Amino acid sequence: MKKIFFTTVLLICSCLSLLAQESPTNKENKGFLIAGSRLGFSINNMTYSSPDLSIYEHHPYPSFQIGLTAGYEYLFKGLSIRSDLLLSSRGVRLTWGDINYRLTARYFDFRVPVTYTFFRNGKISPYVMLAPDISFVAGGNISYRSDYTNNSTRLSNANFTSTDMSFVFGGGVKFPIQIQTFKLILGAELGYNIGLSNTFSRKELNHSAHAINLPMYEVNGTRKNRNIEIAFTVSIPITFDKPTPAPIIQEPEEIIVEEKPTLEILEYEPKECYSVEEIKAFLTLGMPIEDKRVCIFDLKFEFGSAVLKKQSEKLLDELVSLFQASPEMTIQINGHTDNIGSDEYNQKLSENRAMSVYNYFLKKGIPSNHMTTKGFGSKYPIDTNDTDAGRAKNRRVEIDIMTSSSK
Repeated sequence: MKKIFFTTVLLICSCLSLLAQESPTNKENKGFLIAGSRLGFSINNMTYSSPDLSIYEHHPYPSFQIGLTAGYEYLFKGLSIRSDLLLSSRGVRLTWGDINYRLTARYFDFRVPVTYTFFRNGKISPYVMLAPDISFVAGGNISYRSDYTNNSTRLSNANFTSTDMSFVFGGGVKFPIQIQTFKLILGAELGYNIGLSNTFSRKELNHSAHAINLPMYEVNGTRKNRNIEIAFTVSIPITFDKPTPAPIIQEPEEIIVEEKPTLEILEYEPKECYSVEEIKAFLTLGMPIEDKRVCIFDLKFEFGSAVLKKQSEKLLDELVSLFQASPEMTIQINGHTDNIGSDEYNQKLSENRAMSVYNYFLKKGIPSNHMTTKGFGSKYPIDTNDTDAGRAKNRRVEIDIMTSSSK
């Protein structure tokens, strides 16, 4: 049984290690590390194979569970792995007539849960879980009471096994919460623990020792742990996506805007923000684009930083194409944030994000003297900050076209 258990653990860890190295999801930096704590309770019982003990009535035996947890979320698609180090207790309570038997065992548990999350919508993520578990006994006691006797003893190698192996399966939910600039992942989990080891000691089975000094009974068969676990977890993301190298910040040169002759303006509806496609259409039709603003709402950065995500490059490349159509164009890059965090934090973040866009354009060959940057923090929202959708619109980068000249 021990060989089967350890072989299973080894195979799980080996497979997940290979997935971490070869999976395309890992290369796209979708996973992140977590560390946290776990608090819960369990309803315990023990099953006996001996028919001699079938006359006893089993009673629910609640106990505690507390510990630490660490792992890697979304190692491969929805697959995650973690390790739990727990202090828990298990036991059984049996009665028959005036007889009351109680066993309590305290354990140090080490388990390796493997979970699969069905979907991630940023709010609630349900998952299923399977975990091999090895437990080491750290004390406990046995009591036997009736109208004629009252005996108790501590657990020892003479009356209880020192280790227990089991499998836990079940499911749970995870949901992130944002507190200012700090992020937590809360979770709730329900599991069923199936013990694989016989908890009778070898000395009890060969009748060389008796658990509570009552020689009138003989131990035979098996006694295995069974328990239902309900636990709550609080975790801190240690790293989100694997960070890309930070951009080299270069100070923009001062722009000298030359006066240009006034053009004959065609009639078209003024707007607060235009899309890149609309600006290109104006150029095609010979309409001026000075003093027009392009708002980019879908630009993605690393969490709480100014590092651009890979998927943002396509949006910025569309803006680069505007310079190809109007090579003399000069712009001002404006950064905006939502209201989560302090004013100082948001101001600095908006400046750094505007500078990241500036550096991306610089790498694409746009002259530095055609660009300036400015950060406005959360001062100028264009939607409510009371909803996720509103805050997403407020986290934006704007491109103000100062001057232009078509080819």
